[in-house]
Amino acid sequence: MLPPKEFKSEQSKVKKLRDKKCKNCPNKFTPRNIMQYVCTPKCAIEWNKKLAEKKEKKEWSEQKAVLKDKLKTLSDWKDDLQVEINKIVRLIDKNVSCISSGATSGKVNSGHYVSRGSNDTIRFNLHNIFLQSEHSNTHLSGDTLRYQDGLKQMYGLEYFERVDSLRSTPLIKLSIDELRVKISVCRQIVKELQKADLTYPPKIRIELRESLNKRIGIYL
Repeated sequence: MLPPKEFKSEQSKVKKLRDKKCKNCPNKFTPRNIMQYVCTPKCAIEWNKKLAEKKEKKEWSEQKAVLKDKLKTLSDWKDDLQVEINKIVRLIDKNVSCISSGATSGKVNSGHYVSRGSNDTIRFNLHNIFLQSEHSNTHLSGDTLRYQDGLKQMYGLEYFERVDSLRSTPLIKLSIDELRVKISVCRQIVKELQKADLTYPPKIRIELRESLNKRIGIYL
């Protein structure tokens, strides 16, 4: 008696299965079915243990992230937002020389014209932050006089006066929940600028600062 067609079909499937590498050890084996990922029962036990450990590790990482967020202060959240704002500045000013020294090489920072210490309200304003060499920003404490000259030369006197007038921006206070939202928006902007991967002329850099300030929604 000939075997039924279903049996023949299953047999042909088994024959077509190729050797694969065991998920747990370096050995290759011929699986009995497409759902077999390990070569022996011993490897199956070890592999399941590894999967369980991986799952526990992931869950613990997620729990740690939640706990870490709960322990963050308002200042910590501001610093997190500042990191994203600074990334945006470096992407807007990509391949642009240092606003103070004109340097085109070396490590760069996002340098504030009006320092965070002297005015916390405008620390996130993109019109107050430009690409600056680490030497000017850190070692020369902002290199303010040359920063002013750089703004005038690169963007014009009218724009410099606009930047300088930011000192009079009314006090703005952001809650932790508001900061969370702003961070999320900024991270999306960073992704978009990274994907675009462009070098912008001065006029467009000003326009980007204006439009992205509005999108982030702190300075309306």
